[in-house]
Amino acid sequence: MNDNNRPYRPDPSTFRVDIDDASFVDPNETINSINGTQRISFTPDVLDENNNLNPYISDSKERADNKEHKRRDKIKSHKNRRIFRIVWIAMVVLLALTLAGYLSGGANDFLAAKRSEGNTTVEIPEKVTAKELSEILKTAGAIEEPEFFEIYCMLTTKMDYFEKGTYTLETNMDYEAIINYLQAGDTAERKTVSVTFQEGMTVREMAAKLEEYEVCSAEEFEEACKSDDFDNYDMIEAITNKEDKYYKLEGYLFPDTYEFYVDDDIESVIGKMLYNYQIRVTSDIVEDIGNSDYTMDQIITLASIIQAEAANTEDMYVISAILQNRLNYGEYYEIYTLGCDSTLFYPYSDKEDAPADFESNYSTYSNSGLPAGAICNPSIDAIKAAVRPSPTASDYYYFCHDAEGNAYYASSFWEHEQNMAKAGLTE
Repeated sequence: MNDNNRPYRPDPSTFRVDIDDASFVDPNETINSINGTQRISFTPDVLDENNNLNPYISDSKERADNKEHKRRDKIKSHKNRRIFRIVWIAMVVLLALTLAGYLSGGANDFLAAKRSEGNTTVEIPEKVTAKELSEILKTAGAIEEPEFFEIYCMLTTKMDYFEKGTYTLETNMDYEAIINYLQAGDTAERKTVSVTFQEGMTVREMAAKLEEYEVCSAEEFEEACKSDDFDNYDMIEAITNKEDKYYKLEGYLFPDTYEFYVDDDIESVIGKMLYNYQIRVTSDIVEDIGNSDYTMDQIITLASIIQAEAANTEDMYVISAILQNRLNYGEYYEIYTLGCDSTLFYPYSDKEDAPADFESNYSTYSNSGLPAGAICNPSIDAIKAAVRPSPTASDYYYFCHDAEGNAYYASSFWEHEQNMAKAGLTE
């Protein structure tokens, strides 16, 4: 074969391809196909949904993925915020419950609400501090929350008023009564007296008895019962017509037997009686009063009249109903006053005790409705009767008693006149 018949083989050393720069395509740019109708976007080295290398994921797919990531991040963020909010609220509630329990325990100890009755003796050193005094009382069983007592002392009392000495305390005394006792001086050798106040006694009668037992003077006691010195008690602070009352504290000095010191401190004497009232008038009675049509002071006023008029406990509930019938519906039967003899000469015991021609501002014959205040200090039975009148006496508007204490009830004045004759009260 000659050289002319051989296929042409270019010389590698001289072989060259000429391609201009316009013929190169950036893989990240979009170009037209030969037909000029298809647009392709190249993105090399990108994984598809199956985790395979796919150099040709479109722009729309990438935007969709980014949008989905943002959506998941937003959901996760909202979820984290909800969890944080729930945890935060739980912590606040837990803290509030803990604080409420702590304050409740302090309040109960302040009022001696859950302390048992008894006596204890304490030794108070010279120049005692509030913290030392609190620990001494805690050890002796006189208080249960020394931190609260310490704070109370720091806010209300000058510590240099406490004198060194030996003191005998009742374990059911509130903070104020304890402080009053401890500031009265060494009581270890002081003479004590037992004084009993009968149910239905007035301030004047109590004052006379306290003077008889040398606890305090009658005048001092009566003046204290007119003062505003005991407005730290809620039921006294709530009184709104003190100017119309003979004695502001009448009705709230609970009748009972008390141990007093001879020449006792007047605030301690009255404080014991008011505190006893708070203990005896329980939360269920207070709740019933709140649900009634009367204020606490009106209930005590009503109870004092019931106490003075009733022959016995059963009679109290009927008389309560009669008095409330008169107050609520009396005008329909031309009954405009309560008409109770027990109010005629208050604050005096009776006509003989009162000055000549005395006319009481509390008279339920000359004044309609309830008087301005209580006419005596009622028992717990009378207070309960005032709050819970007998439901079987809804038709009664009159009552009277014979010499033996037998009760007669009537719906009309005509029946009442007949009962008065039966009771021997008319000729």
